[in-house]
Amino acid sequence: MDGQKLMQKEWYKSPPPPRGGDIIQIAGVTHIQQLKRLLPIKKANLCLNCGCGTGGQNNIFSKCIGVDISFNNVCSVIKAGGQGVVADLEFLPFKDNIFDIVYGFGILHHLGDIQKGVSEATRVLKKRGYIGFGSENNGLCPLNYIMSFIYKNWKIEKGFYRIRITHLKKIFSELGITEIKTSTHGMTIYGLGRVIYRLTSFMEKWCSQFPLLKPFWGYCYISGRKI
Repeated sequence: MDGQKLMQKEWYKSPPPPRGGDIIQIAGVTHIQQLKRLLPIKKANLCLNCGCGTGGQNNIFSKCIGVDISFNNVCSVIKAGGQGVVADLEFLPFKDNIFDIVYGFGILHHLGDIQKGVSEATRVLKKRGYIGFGSENNGLCPLNYIMSFIYKNWKIEKGFYRIRITHLKKIFSELGITEIKTSTHGMTIYGLGRVIYRLTSFMEKWCSQFPLLKPFWGYCYISGRKI
Protein backbone atom coordinates (compact mmCIF):
# COMPACT_ATOMS: atom_id res chain seq x y z
CA MET A 1 0.00 0.00 0.00
CA ASP A 2 1.54 3.33 -1.03
CA GLY A 3 2.09 6.28 1.31
CA GLN A 4 -0.91 8.26 0.08
CA LYS A 5 -3.31 5.40 0.83
CA LEU A 6 -1.79 4.77 4.24
CA MET A 7 -2.26 8.45 5.05
CA GLN A 8 -5.92 8.24 4.03
CA LYS A 9 -6.42 5.09 6.07
CA GLU A 10 -5.03 6.81 9.16
CA TRP A 11 -7.05 9.97 8.52
CA TYR A 12 -10.32 8.02 8.44
CA LYS A 13 -9.66 6.60 11.91
CA SER A 14 -10.60 9.99 13.36
CA PRO A 15 -11.79 12.37 10.61
CA PRO A 16 -12.92 15.86 11.64
CA PRO A 17 -16.71 16.20 11.84
CA PRO A 18 -18.25 17.84 8.74
CA ARG A 19 -19.88 21.22 9.22
CA GLY A 20 -23.61 21.14 8.60
CA GLY A 21 -25.06 17.64 8.42
CA ASP A 22 -28.08 18.82 6.45
CA ILE A 23 -25.81 20.36 3.81
CA ILE A 24 -23.81 17.13 3.54
CA GLN A 25 -27.08 15.31 2.87
CA ILE A 26 -27.82 17.79 0.08
CA ALA A 27 -24.39 16.99 -1.38
CA GLY A 28 -25.09 13.26 -1.37
CA VAL A 29 -28.45 13.65 -3.11
CA THR A 30 -26.97 16.06 -5.67
CA HIS A 31 -24.08 13.77 -6.64
CA ILE A 32 -26.29 10.69 -6.79
CA GLN A 33 -28.74 12.43 -9.10
CA GLN A 34 -25.97 13.64 -11.41
CA LEU A 35 -24.49 10.15 -11.76
CA LYS A 36 -27.89 8.49 -12.17
CA ARG A 37 -28.60 10.77 -15.14
CA LEU A 38 -25.72 9.08 -16.92
CA LEU A 39 -26.74 5.51 -16.05
CA PRO A 40 -29.79 4.23 -17.99
CA ILE A 41 -30.74 1.72 -15.33
CA LYS A 42 -33.11 1.95 -12.38
CA LYS A 43 -32.45 -1.30 -10.55
CA ALA A 44 -29.97 -4.19 -10.56
CA ASN A 45 -29.51 -7.47 -8.75
CA LEU A 46 -26.09 -6.83 -7.23
CA CYS A 47 -24.01 -3.64 -7.09
CA LEU A 48 -20.56 -2.70 -5.83
CA ASN A 49 -20.00 0.70 -4.22
CA CYS A 50 -16.30 1.56 -4.41
CA GLY A 51 -15.08 3.81 -1.62
CA CYS A 52 -18.37 3.40 0.21
CA GLY A 53 -17.43 5.52 3.25
CA THR A 54 -19.96 5.01 6.01
CA GLY A 55 -22.55 3.76 3.52
CA GLY A 56 -24.56 6.90 2.78
CA GLN A 57 -24.44 6.21 -0.96
CA ASN A 58 -24.97 2.46 -0.78
CA ASN A 59 -28.07 0.80 -2.18
CA ILE A 60 -28.97 3.65 -4.54
CA PHE A 61 -29.82 1.08 -7.19
CA SER A 62 -30.50 -2.12 -5.24
CA LYS A 63 -28.69 -4.64 -3.05
CA CYS A 64 -25.12 -3.43 -2.66
CA ILE A 65 -21.75 -4.46 -1.28
CA GLY A 66 -19.53 -1.59 -0.20
CA VAL A 67 -15.75 -1.62 -0.27
CA ASP A 68 -13.54 0.90 1.50
CA ILE A 69 -9.91 1.16 2.53
CA SER A 70 -11.01 2.25 6.02
CA PHE A 71 -11.83 -0.44 8.58
CA ASN A 72 -13.83 2.11 10.60
CA ASN A 73 -15.98 3.04 7.60
CA VAL A 74 -16.77 -0.58 6.80
CA CYS A 75 -17.65 -1.24 10.46
CA SER A 76 -20.15 1.65 10.26
CA VAL A 77 -21.72 0.11 7.16
CA ILE A 78 -22.08 -3.30 8.83
CA LYS A 79 -23.44 -1.81 12.08
CA ALA A 80 -26.12 -0.08 10.01
CA GLY A 81 -27.17 -3.43 8.56
CA GLY A 82 -25.28 -3.20 5.26
CA GLN A 83 -22.60 -5.35 3.67
CA GLY A 84 -19.03 -4.10 3.53
CA VAL A 85 -15.52 -5.33 2.80
CA VAL A 86 -12.21 -3.68 3.69
CA ALA A 87 -10.44 -3.56 0.33
CA ASP A 88 -8.43 -1.43 -2.05
CA LEU A 89 -10.13 -0.63 -5.37
CA GLU A 90 -6.87 -1.45 -7.15
CA PHE A 91 -6.95 -4.99 -5.69
CA LEU A 92 -10.57 -6.08 -5.39
CA PRO A 93 -11.13 -9.46 -3.65
CA PHE A 94 -13.91 -10.60 -5.99
CA LYS A 95 -14.21 -13.00 -8.90
CA ASP A 96 -14.65 -11.78 -12.46
CA ASN A 97 -18.03 -10.78 -13.90
CA ILE A 98 -20.27 -10.82 -10.81
CA PHE A 99 -21.72 -7.30 -10.38
CA ASP A 100 -24.46 -5.67 -12.45
CA ILE A 101 -23.29 -2.15 -11.58
CA VAL A 102 -20.00 -0.88 -10.17
CA TYR A 103 -19.93 2.73 -9.03
CA GLY A 104 -18.22 5.16 -6.69
CA PHE A 105 -18.20 8.77 -5.52
CA GLY A 106 -15.05 10.85 -5.06
CA ILE A 107 -12.78 7.80 -5.09
CA LEU A 108 -10.71 7.88 -8.29
CA HIS A 109 -8.40 10.74 -7.35
CA HIS A 110 -7.38 8.85 -4.19
CA LEU A 111 -5.98 5.94 -6.20
CA GLY A 112 -2.28 5.46 -6.84
CA ASP A 113 -3.11 4.23 -10.34
CA ILE A 114 -6.49 5.35 -11.70
CA GLN A 115 -6.34 3.03 -14.71
CA LYS A 116 -5.64 0.01 -12.49
CA GLY A 117 -8.57 0.90 -10.24
CA VAL A 118 -10.98 1.28 -13.15
CA SER A 119 -9.57 -1.93 -14.64
CA GLU A 120 -10.36 -3.83 -11.44
CA ALA A 121 -13.85 -2.31 -11.33
CA THR A 122 -14.36 -3.44 -14.94
CA ARG A 123 -13.03 -6.93 -14.21
CA VAL A 124 -15.63 -7.66 -11.53
CA LEU A 125 -18.43 -6.16 -13.65
CA LYS A 126 -20.65 -8.50 -15.64
CA LYS A 127 -20.64 -8.24 -19.42
CA ARG A 128 -23.13 -5.56 -20.50
CA GLY A 129 -23.06 -4.23 -16.94
CA TYR A 130 -22.76 -0.53 -16.13
CA ILE A 131 -19.91 1.35 -14.48
CA GLY A 132 -19.97 4.93 -13.21
CA PHE A 133 -18.03 7.35 -11.04
CA GLY A 134 -19.23 10.73 -9.83
CA SER A 135 -18.42 13.83 -7.78
CA GLU A 136 -14.77 13.48 -8.80
CA ASN A 137 -13.02 16.79 -8.12
CA ASN A 138 -12.25 18.26 -11.53
CA GLY A 139 -8.56 19.05 -11.87
CA LEU A 140 -9.42 21.89 -14.26
CA CYS A 141 -11.40 23.74 -11.59
CA PRO A 142 -9.23 26.38 -9.82
CA LEU A 143 -11.59 26.40 -6.83
CA ASN A 144 -10.67 22.81 -5.97
CA TYR A 145 -7.03 23.79 -5.38
CA ILE A 146 -8.03 26.73 -3.20
CA MET A 147 -10.53 24.75 -1.13
CA SER A 148 -8.06 21.92 -0.45
CA PHE A 149 -5.90 24.35 1.50
CA ILE A 150 -8.88 25.95 3.24
CA TYR A 151 -10.07 22.48 4.23
CA LYS A 152 -6.50 21.76 5.40
CA ASN A 153 -6.73 18.37 3.73
CA TRP A 154 -4.42 18.83 0.74
CA LYS A 155 -2.43 15.74 1.73
CA ILE A 156 -5.59 13.64 1.75
CA GLU A 157 -7.15 15.11 -1.39
CA LYS A 158 -3.87 15.31 -3.31
CA GLY A 159 -4.46 13.56 -6.58
CA PHE A 160 -7.55 15.31 -7.93
CA TYR A 161 -5.28 17.26 -10.29
CA ARG A 162 -5.20 14.01 -12.34
CA ILE A 163 -8.96 14.07 -12.87
CA ARG A 164 -9.84 15.24 -16.37
CA ILE A 165 -12.86 14.17 -18.41
CA THR A 166 -10.62 13.50 -21.43
CA HIS A 167 -8.28 11.36 -19.30
CA LEU A 168 -11.13 9.35 -17.80
CA LYS A 169 -12.72 8.79 -21.22
CA LYS A 170 -9.39 7.51 -22.53
CA ILE A 171 -9.08 5.06 -19.63
CA PHE A 172 -12.63 3.80 -20.13
CA SER A 173 -12.11 3.37 -23.88
CA GLU A 174 -8.81 1.50 -23.45
CA LEU A 175 -10.54 -0.93 -21.09
CA GLY A 176 -13.22 -1.68 -23.66
CA ILE A 177 -16.00 0.26 -21.99
CA THR A 178 -18.59 1.54 -24.47
CA GLU A 179 -21.60 3.89 -24.41
CA ILE A 180 -19.47 6.38 -22.46
CA LYS A 181 -21.27 9.43 -21.11
CA THR A 182 -19.67 12.30 -19.23
CA SER A 183 -20.57 15.59 -17.61
CA THR A 184 -19.12 18.32 -15.44
CA HIS A 185 -21.36 20.05 -12.97
CA GLY A 186 -21.43 22.45 -10.07
CA MET A 187 -18.94 24.18 -7.85
CA THR A 188 -20.90 24.33 -4.60
CA ILE A 189 -18.79 23.51 -1.52
CA TYR A 190 -20.80 21.44 0.97
CA GLY A 191 -18.50 20.67 3.88
CA LEU A 192 -17.45 24.08 5.21
CA GLY A 193 -20.68 25.33 6.70
CA ARG A 194 -23.65 27.34 5.57
CA VAL A 195 -21.87 30.58 4.59
CA ILE A 196 -19.45 28.89 2.17
CA TYR A 197 -22.29 26.71 0.91
CA ARG A 198 -24.46 29.73 0.06
CA LEU A 199 -21.59 31.71 -1.46
CA THR A 200 -20.39 28.91 -3.75
CA SER A 201 -23.98 27.96 -4.61
CA PHE A 202 -24.53 31.55 -5.78
CA MET A 203 -21.30 31.36 -7.81
CA GLU A 204 -22.54 28.15 -9.41
CA LYS A 205 -25.82 29.75 -10.49
CA TRP A 206 -24.02 32.79 -11.88
CA CYS A 207 -21.44 30.74 -13.79
CA SER A 208 -24.16 28.55 -15.30
CA GLN A 209 -24.95 31.47 -17.61
CA PHE A 210 -21.65 30.90 -19.41
CA PRO A 211 -21.44 27.55 -21.27
CA LEU A 212 -17.74 28.07 -22.03
CA LEU A 213 -17.01 27.68 -18.30
CA LYS A 214 -18.57 24.20 -18.07
CA PRO A 215 -15.29 22.25 -18.61
CA PHE A 216 -13.90 24.06 -15.54
CA TRP A 217 -16.78 23.25 -13.19
CA GLY A 218 -16.05 21.50 -9.92
CA TYR A 219 -17.21 17.91 -10.34
CA CYS A 220 -16.79 15.25 -13.03
CA TYR A 221 -19.17 12.35 -13.75
CA ILE A 222 -18.59 9.45 -16.13
CA SER A 223 -20.41 6.22 -16.97
CA GLY A 224 -20.22 3.42 -19.51
CA ARG A 225 -21.06 -0.18 -20.27
CA LYS A 226 -18.83 -3.25 -20.42
CA ILE A 227 -18.71 -5.01 -23.76
